[in-house]
Amino acid sequence: MLSHISTEYINAVLDTGIPTVLIDHHHPKIEADCILTNNRFGAYEATQHLVELGHRDIGFAGNIGFSPSYYERLEGYRMALEDCGIEPDPDFILKDVSDALDQGDAVYDRLSRMKRMPTAWFCSNDGLGFLFHSNLQKLGFKIPDDISVCSFDNGQFSRITTPATTSAAIDLTLFGKKAVEQLFWRMAHRDEPHVEILLPTELMIRQSTAAPRK
Repeated sequence: MLSHISTEYINAVLDTGIPTVLIDHHHPKIEADCILTNNRFGAYEATQHLVELGHRDIGFAGNIGFSPSYYERLEGYRMALEDCGIEPDPDFILKDVSDALDQGDAVYDRLSRMKRMPTAWFCSNDGLGFLFHSNLQKLGFKIPDDISVCSFDNGQFSRITTPATTSAAIDLTLFGKKAVEQLFWRMAHRDEPHVEILLPTELMIRQSTAAPRK
């Protein structure tokens, strides 16, 4: 079962007894094997990259109510700042921003109403990174001269921005390989405890992140 589907639907499938593996999704109320991105550590590495460039005012953007993955990426962001001795500004943490492409105007409005802007944004996925990238430019900011943008997934949206967006890459081939391996194992070991397998990310550093202006 791939990505975010309702807990009720997933449990209905599990109730059939058919061996099932979840890919890129899990939930406390779901008892199943899961192949997951290490969202916390991937977000930690991305945020740490921004800190190492010299940023101290770093924002987070994502809709954490939509998926556990985005909530975990917020946790990784917080963890990185805490380890670096940086107290995040609550005004810079936007936890309910949609990444739907038709929400560009809403993102523009949200950014335009901010009293103060961070020098860098970590966005929970590439779609949101694309929206922030384009709308920050509409507001007159230069990327990365004025504001750096970093996102997650390393999908097509991270490559079509100008400049290209730094992003935490997910190995989709490895996802597929591990999911099939776990499914065959589960078919042969139906009564064994369920497991969650975390796959690492690799930060793809591109032109959208740079040291802040002095």
